[in-house]
Amino acid sequence: MSSSIRLCWVIACAAGILLAACDDAPTAGSPGAAQGASKLTKPAGADLQPEMVAAVSSIKNISVVSVHFVLNGAPTVNKALPVDIAIVPHQSVSSLMVHFEARDGLALATGNVIERSTDPTPEKIIKHQLVLMPGREGVFMVTAIVETESSEGTISRIFSIPVIVSPSAPAPADPAQASPAQASPARS
Repeated sequence: MSSSIRLCWVIACAAGILLAACDDAPTAGSPGAAQGASKLTKPAGADLQPEMVAAVSSIKNISVVSVHFVLNGAPTVNKALPVDIAIVPHQSVSSLMVHFEARDGLALATGNVIERSTDPTPEKIIKHQLVLMPGREGVFMVTAIVETESSEGTISRIFSIPVIVSPSAPAPADPAQASPAQASPARS
């Protein structure tokens, strides 16, 4: 498979993953769906950066907490990639802690943990930054494991952040190293 076809396939897969995250609203039959929908979008949405997108949840239940992210630059091999993260608790919980993991060609340089926060305020954004170091091109996932503790017990929720890494750009040609025949115009 040629590299351009492979790149198109990778982009199509990543677009599908991102589109899957678009339907995170509570279903009509779920408790508090009408109340939860306005509660989820208005208070937290006003404070989120407009370019932030929702991380893909392993389940369609984001009524307790949601994760949003924005990549600060184009993911490129061997180039540090800062990622802004926003954790938004939507309900009262006793504590909240987050672990981030990356594997297989994508390393977490810094920011792999958000330490335990006790009694986080509902709808108040918890800001965080990761720095990723892509080791090779491809489609990768950063996993965010959000652990909440409440009267229901300790629950871990898994969110995925897709990252499409392109190859590093070739170094520009140095005109000083061009051969004399190429550097000077031909005389007639």
